[in-house]
Amino acid sequence: MPPQGPGWYTTPDNANEERWWDGQGWTDQTRVAASGLGAPVRRTLTRVTMTSAEGFWYVLQCVWLGVGYLAKVPAKKALSDAGFVTMTSAESFWYVIENIWFGSGYFAKVPIKKALSDAGLTTMTDAENFWYILQCLWFGAGYFAKLPTARALTDAGVYSMTSAGNFWYIVHCLPYGWAYFAKVPIKKALSELP
Repeated sequence: MPPQGPGWYTTPDNANEERWWDGQGWTDQTRVAASGLGAPVRRTLTRVTMTSAEGFWYVLQCVWLGVGYLAKVPAKKALSDAGFVTMTSAESFWYVIENIWFGSGYFAKVPIKKALSDAGLTTMTDAENFWYILQCLWFGAGYFAKLPTARALTDAGVYSMTSAGNFWYIVHCLPYGWAYFAKVPIKKALSELP
């Protein structure tokens, strides 16, 4: 008998693994089981409040060709994959459009999903792990793109960045605040949690 609602459930053939049930079918997402009891396990991520400065910069990013909104969409997709939110039809539309553009939406989602995985909130598929590693091999791009999400999760109190992560986040804030401005749309996505 299939599970009642969306959530993490123990895999029938492996009590040490959980698989995400999206309410209609099993997904490819798995993680190490929190318990082998077979009960649904749901890690929580609560709504984050943006600072007034983050709100200001998000609006400014949105006014400038919608950059803030378009940067938020892959974050919402990663949170949706993890079962924390449901994307709006507009967000789903723009995610598809971003993927038509050389897969940019997917490639932007992968480092966000990695940060969520590092925080123990979800697991990555084999394909996502492959593309994350490939991004990291390209001058560390995957790792550096993960840092704004890691910082946002640290701000939310669900993750603790390493010393190296903090160092590189600060270094990437120095050239025109890149890391901070990349964190703002992620914080916006986290502020839209139910």
